[in-house]
Amino acid sequence: MAERLTDWKKSLDVAFFATRMNFRSHLVHPGEVVLANLGALVQAVSGAAVFMLALSTTGVIHGWTLAQWAVLTGFTAVARALWNTVFFGTLDIPDMVRSGELDHYLVRPANPLMLILFSKVDTDVWIEIVIGLTTMGVALHVSGTELTAQVMLFIPVALIGAALVFAAMHLAVTSLSFWLRHDAMLSMLIWRLDSFAQLPMSFYPKWVLAAFSTVVPFAFVGYYPCLYILGKTSSPLVWAFPLAGPLLMIPAVVLWRRGLTRYSSTGT
Repeated sequence: MAERLTDWKKSLDVAFFATRMNFRSHLVHPGEVVLANLGALVQAVSGAAVFMLALSTTGVIHGWTLAQWAVLTGFTAVARALWNTVFFGTLDIPDMVRSGELDHYLVRPANPLMLILFSKVDTDVWIEIVIGLTTMGVALHVSGTELTAQVMLFIPVALIGAALVFAAMHLAVTSLSFWLRHDAMLSMLIWRLDSFAQLPMSFYPKWVLAAFSTVVPFAFVGYYPCLYILGKTSSPLVWAFPLAGPLLMIPAVVLWRRGLTRYSSTGT
């Protein structure tokens, strides 16, 4: 056990060092970083502005007011940005497998998955986090939601769990590249399906809700946590929802490790 902990600490040290170097490489061209953040800011503000304008209405759609919908949108935006801060590099796994670049990570004295997780820095996620939190905060106020101590404690826990749901699904899909060398379209499909997490699942037929709760569990990203945050349920079982992320990571990591055993490089 002690030896394993030592190995993990060593892997983390190497990974954080790689992250610092990656971040410094971005700062070599600060203008690009500024432009990337400005682009993210414009995109995030434009999306938030639509909701802010819509909040002046009092219409209810399938049991959700626009303010409550905005809470869900802000919540999922933050969860996705949190995923981007650490796990964005896993999207490159299919390209690494096809090109043989994965070899560079396998010969280093650290856990290869840990290195991949910290191999890419997305410098514009902070704007998305700020806008998402702002949208969620304003919408919670407009919706009249009571923010009890339990709800305030639940929100950060649920956000971490939601980010891990994103991470587990993307890691599982990209790990399929060890078997399916051309799974780029499958990865893109999951990427596009992310947007469905921003809609209340009550908008969909029951079979779609069932699919998003099992096969592609996007319902655990925002819908189920926001039911509790918005006071739409008081069941104590909602505290189990954030566990979906860590639990889904287990089979995703297992799939990744199985894939590594099949990896044979490109011979170059």
